[in-house]
Amino acid sequence: MHYGFASLLPPLIAIALALLTRRVLLPLAAGVLVGAGLLARATPDGSWGMDTLQIFSDRIMGSITDPDHLMVLAFTLLLGMMVGVIEVAGSMRRAIAQLARRVKDRKGVQTLIAATGLAVFFDDYANTLLVGGTMQSTSDRFGLSRAKLAYLVDSTAAPVAGLALVSTWVATELSYLQAGIDASSYADSSSIRVFDFFIQSIPYRFYPWFALALVFIIARTGCDFGPMRVAEQEALEKLRKRSNDVSEPVAVDDTQHQTQDSTSRFSTWQDATASLGPIAICLIAVLATLMITGSRDAELTLSHSTAMSQLQWAGDVIGSGDSYLALVIGGGSGLVVAAVLALVLSRLSFVRLGQGLLDGALQMMPAISVLWLAWALSAMTGREALDTGGYLSSVLSDQIDLRLLPTCVFLLAGGIAFATGTSWGTMAIVTPIAVSLVLDMQANVTPAVGEMAVNSPLALATFSSVLAGAIFGDHCSPLSDTTVLSSRACGCDHLLHVRTQIPYALLGGAVCIITGTLPVACGVPVWVCLGAGLLCLFVAVRYWGKRPL
Repeated sequence: MHYGFASLLPPLIAIALALLTRRVLLPLAAGVLVGAGLLARATPDGSWGMDTLQIFSDRIMGSITDPDHLMVLAFTLLLGMMVGVIEVAGSMRRAIAQLARRVKDRKGVQTLIAATGLAVFFDDYANTLLVGGTMQSTSDRFGLSRAKLAYLVDSTAAPVAGLALVSTWVATELSYLQAGIDASSYADSSSIRVFDFFIQSIPYRFYPWFALALVFIIARTGCDFGPMRVAEQEALEKLRKRSNDVSEPVAVDDTQHQTQDSTSRFSTWQDATASLGPIAICLIAVLATLMITGSRDAELTLSHSTAMSQLQWAGDVIGSGDSYLALVIGGGSGLVVAAVLALVLSRLSFVRLGQGLLDGALQMMPAISVLWLAWALSAMTGREALDTGGYLSSVLSDQIDLRLLPTCVFLLAGGIAFATGTSWGTMAIVTPIAVSLVLDMQANVTPAVGEMAVNSPLALATFSSVLAGAIFGDHCSPLSDTTVLSSRACGCDHLLHVRTQIPYALLGGAVCIITGTLPVACGVPVWVCLGAGLLCLFVAVRYWGKRPL
């Protein structure tokens, strides 16, 4: 049965309610309920109301009992608990504080903040809390404004988590990608290797790459523009009023003294091992499991002796591996190592360890709830139900240039994330539809284009544009949870943080479209797009930016 325009109602209602309520769970549930009502109308007999509730219940329960979905939830919980243990042990915070004492100038402190943000790649919340809370006194010591600190923290946290191979974002992205592939009418969708597609999409995530690049360009040049330059000038003038020597330390509060006292009880190598060890083990376990499970299905063998063949073999093995199993084993291994190192090296009590485990698990509960309902909504709009993607493809294939799709998806995701303040909710709604749409449209266009590989630059860019747009909208939105968290963690006025960050986010978004989504969809190699974008960012900062006097 073809539902036509009605197949768009579940996602449209979910988006509309998300914009009105600035919430995610209720809109997703409403979208599932509307979809259940549409499917119930096709039932020849029985009560429409009872059928609607039965279909709603079946979709909700079916989405949580799927084996792959259970593995995603398990990894999310395991990694959340690992992060919770690292946070409560304090090893990462102490290691950052030790590094901060070696900073010599303003460029150095900005570079350290940005580099530390890259190091804490496994979770954007942990990144914000650890870096923002630890670097306040160091920023004050060199006359760095709290607005600049909040920008550096906020603009590294989500982008690096969205680019990392192992983070609290990965399982969610894989799950939404799989949902979009399953919802597609593409004939060979079952042959698509999700993890391989995911890895190949990383270079196409233009906004996260450009946001990180802009952070380091700003840090190393010392140039700012717009409201940020005013905030930096005011912070530097306040420091000069307190002391004639810019490098002279300013007074710190009792919390900072306590942090310094606590760091003296632990050596740097202990803190580095306790904080980085679990992450390293997690990565190693993930890669090892991928190699073990993927070697059976790899298309190339070790008998090929050339360097290129070896590289192709490794890539094929990883792409063929069981990504969900690998993530669960990696998350479990990292959690065990984190707990052992916290007890042995950080001298954490069992009570505090339990608190860290519980806090980490509870921190992931909102994400798990969003995942659950997003799966149900995706199943409702899939090809075996309402087939929303198929309808959109049939309507848009003659109405929109396929090469504009990545840009349109980026702008749509950015707009929803800006209005709702949630990147995860945006990905939950947009990713399955965008992925199924690009696969169907790619297959329905002219034969010359329709024969493109499913992992074509166009498909990779469209999928990547959802995450990129969601992060872009988050960076611009005063409603975003990560924006609010960055303001609080850095001790910055929230509206000041939003006002000073928006010009940088808009610059990154504009460069993303001009040198990224548009040219790559027209056939320009992705590495050329990335290089052109970096050059544009550097020129823009040097042209508009000025150092504080």
